[in-house]
Amino acid sequence: MRLLEDKKGQIRMIEAFFAAMLLLSSLSVIPMVQDYSSDSTENLSSTAHNILVSLDSDGYLAGLIGNESWINLKSCVQSSLSPMMWFNLTVFDENMTCINDFPITSGTAVNDRIAAVDYVCASTSGNYAVYIVRLQLAEVD
Repeated sequence: MRLLEDKKGQIRMIEAFFAAMLLLSSLSVIPMVQDYSSDSTENLSSTAHNILVSLDSDGYLAGLIGNESWINLKSCVQSSLSPMMWFNLTVFDENMTCINDFPITSGTAVNDRIAAVDYVCASTSGNYAVYIVRLQLAEVD
């Protein structure tokens, strides 16, 4: 009988329920802020890494670099990307000295969200050499 007469507990429960509803409704009204730049940069980095790994199968990438076939290297990278992608590829030796005297690029950068991936490859020929290949990618806006 006493529980039915005690209204303080019921009021506290109703108050807590309304407070919870107010908090949940305010969270649903606030727009979700998403960081698209980090997602796109991660996707670009992954794409760049996948391109370099696929080019390096059976020492093909190191062979192109060793023969200084910059035009063929540019064609390989360009054919791996969509036309809406900008790229720049630079080849360094083990002392980080730029090897390619020919620009391996698809033009000038189109936006400021550029992902860069460094990839190390080695020649399989008798003249052992280590190369660091830097591939930069950006999406055309």
